[in-house]
Amino acid sequence: MNVFGHLRLVRAILTVGVALRALVWGVVAALTLIVGAALADLATPLPLAIRSGLIVVAVLAAPAIAIAFAWRDRAVLSLDRVALWVEEHFPSLEYALVTAVETGNDALVSTAAPVSWAATARRRAARVLGAPLAAIVVAVAVILLLPAGAVARVRSPHAGDALDRAGAAARADASHLVPLVGQVVPPAYSGERPQTIDEPSDVRALVGSVLTVRGRGDGRGIVARVGDSSLAATMRGDRWEIAIRVESKPVAIRLIDRAFSRVIALEPVPDLPPAVTLASPAHDSVLRKPSGRIPLAAEVSDDYGITSASFEYIISSGEGETFTFRSGQLGAVRPNDRRASFTSSLSIDSLALKPGDIVHLRAVARDANDVTGPGVGVSETRSIRIARADEYDSVAVEAAAPSEADKSVISERMLILLAEALEKKRPSLKRDVLVGESHAIAVDQRKLRRTVGEIVFTRLGGDPTGEEHTDDDQTRAKTMGELLARADSATNRSVDPIDFEGGESPVVAVNKPLLEAYNAMWDATTSLELGEPARALPHMRRALAAIQKARQAERIYLRGAPPPVVIDVDKARLKGKDKGISSTRRGLSQLDSASRARADRFARIIELAAREPQAVVDSLLVLRIDALADNPAFAAALSDAVTAMRRGKSDDAASSLARARRALGGTAVSRDSLSRWGLVP
Repeated sequence: MNVFGHLRLVRAILTVGVALRALVWGVVAALTLIVGAALADLATPLPLAIRSGLIVVAVLAAPAIAIAFAWRDRAVLSLDRVALWVEEHFPSLEYALVTAVETGNDALVSTAAPVSWAATARRRAARVLGAPLAAIVVAVAVILLLPAGAVARVRSPHAGDALDRAGAAARADASHLVPLVGQVVPPAYSGERPQTIDEPSDVRALVGSVLTVRGRGDGRGIVARVGDSSLAATMRGDRWEIAIRVESKPVAIRLIDRAFSRVIALEPVPDLPPAVTLASPAHDSVLRKPSGRIPLAAEVSDDYGITSASFEYIISSGEGETFTFRSGQLGAVRPNDRRASFTSSLSIDSLALKPGDIVHLRAVARDANDVTGPGVGVSETRSIRIARADEYDSVAVEAAAPSEADKSVISERMLILLAEALEKKRPSLKRDVLVGESHAIAVDQRKLRRTVGEIVFTRLGGDPTGEEHTDDDQTRAKTMGELLARADSATNRSVDPIDFEGGESPVVAVNKPLLEAYNAMWDATTSLELGEPARALPHMRRALAAIQKARQAERIYLRGAPPPVVIDVDKARLKGKDKGISSTRRGLSQLDSASRARADRFARIIELAAREPQAVVDSLLVLRIDALADNPAFAAALSDAVTAMRRGKSDDAASSLARARRALGGTAVSRDSLSRWGLVP
């Protein structure tokens, strides 16, 4: 190897030494930051944001320091500078090596001289690595001496590691509610990940989630009061925990440990049903012939996911009071996503429609909620009607409104359907549930019976409200004759015209079926109130038959629709007189008693701020829970104020409290400081 070859070898050795020194000093910088943060965290717990920022700074500092050292010693790559370094360590060369490098003539240097150059370069490279390696040893020693978990909190910070902090275990006489960690586990159907919260004070969670509060120390005697119930803590090693299920109403959880306490506001987030929009058909339609295909399109969205979506249709056929219904489903899909669009088509020919039939279309979607649902979302309904032949006549007459008897037919049929459905479900229902649902039907039956009674009294000339004044069975009419007698006495008539044995008047003949329906409804109501829908059904069917008979005994004449009143806008516009008098201004409305009590409560809490700041935070959280239902703006401002107070940001807290006061008291009133009619000197 010639002289230049030995010189290049020295340059390579020095370059490796410079690179290693730069890398080691970069590692030293990162370790120093981590160790310093761990020591600071031992003295005072550092927030998660600061620890996360420090680890980012440490990761960036290592390459930055390494690059800085490498840039400072970049001259090692120059062969001239390396030759000068060799001349410095071997003065006997008398600048012959530098001259040889500049001229390119290696004959100027003796071939025996380069033997010890490489060894000197190796010693120099090893010596410059000594200081950073010693710093690494010291940093590692400090890390080994630190308590377990101290470095881990800085190296890999995450929510909930407050319980892992060295020294977090409090003394026996101190509060075991600090530090505190909360974990929210959403329902499995939501697909959301569990959330961990350090020092929870205001928690929002999906209904059906489980909030688990954890702390360190002896958990005996620690309880959580949620409303009227109390939950005791359970121990897991040196930690305690309490699991609380999130219900549909907001609550204030008060944790109590001997003389210590703290409040956590738990606000439930409901799972909304899917939002469904029917894009096609866009409008109701009337078809001349029952043929063709109708394209269907809908869009659906949900906050957590859609399990199924489809189009539903109902076909109503018939006229008058005789209708038949058919239903079906089209285009069923399972999106398993939060947003979806689905399409299908409806074949009119396959439905075998007749003139007068109506097809009701809508889109339906269901979510995966297995806690309070599933939630069902429906779109608006579109109606497609097949036109009748008589609709094309030149004269169109609008029918009069249905008579009271017609309305009673519809209502009685509905009650019969409800009673039949209840009787069908009877084997699977508990007695109290059965009686409750049967009583609800009895209430509607009683209202319908009173309507029929009012019709009878009105037609006989009596007071419409005189049908009955009490529900006492001892005072009600037992027979049709007794009811007619009461109606007759109410109108100061004799009982002769209503003698069923003799000739009946036309009015009485018309009302006899309604009287029979009235009496049957009495018997049906009695059975329904006892929770016996099976015994009530025969009476209800008898009442329906009697109402049908009453309808057949009457004749209803149609009347034409009056011409619409058209306003001449151009003629009527701006025809009024303006006298130039402004309207009277009204003052702000007074606060109601509940709002006034809440304002007084808010003022008392603020007065405690200087003396008991922690009590103020807990009281504001409880007040926020109370205000969530009827004043969400006030509750949101209180939440921001509590967050700012916990972070020690007094300016933000004051601003949020002022916003809360404005939301509580309404719009501020501005008044002039000077008299409006005062004289200016």
